[in-house]
Amino acid sequence: MADSLNIRKAEKKDVPELFRIEQRCFDAESFSRRQINYLVSRSKGEFLVLTENDNIAGFLILLQRRNSPGVRIYSLAVSPNYRGKQYAKQLVLKADQVVKYLSKRFLHLEVSEANFSAIQLYRKLGFQITGKRGRYYKDGSDAWLMRLGVNPSKLS
Repeated sequence: MADSLNIRKAEKKDVPELFRIEQRCFDAESFSRRQINYLVSRSKGEFLVLTENDNIAGFLILLQRRNSPGVRIYSLAVSPNYRGKQYAKQLVLKADQVVKYLSKRFLHLEVSEANFSAIQLYRKLGFQITGKRGRYYKDGSDAWLMRLGVNPSKLS
């Protein structure tokens, strides 16, 4: 039987599972349950979940500022149990659709310079490093700033 995949808006009932995934993926840098609850109900962002057979496999949080030409990937996580299935790519493809719908020009994000697998994934999807934020994370490590111009051929 093929897996049933779906990307939908996060709902309040998802918060406990989203919190578990957040803790497993981000450890010391993870959002609190209260923060996740706020982000799920946030009006100026998109909190999307990717489900496999109705189980939450990953999520994507997008934030936008009214006058900004871009949309920020605030968080992207795939549960360790579901990695290796290109779910992060599916979530970025969805982000690309949101950017186009909002008539924005690019996606941007920050990623730990030590998160080699995420950097490799983003580069493979066409993101480019555009800068660096020193001592960005709680542990004092730096973050790369990355950007992807909206261009569907890059993501196909």
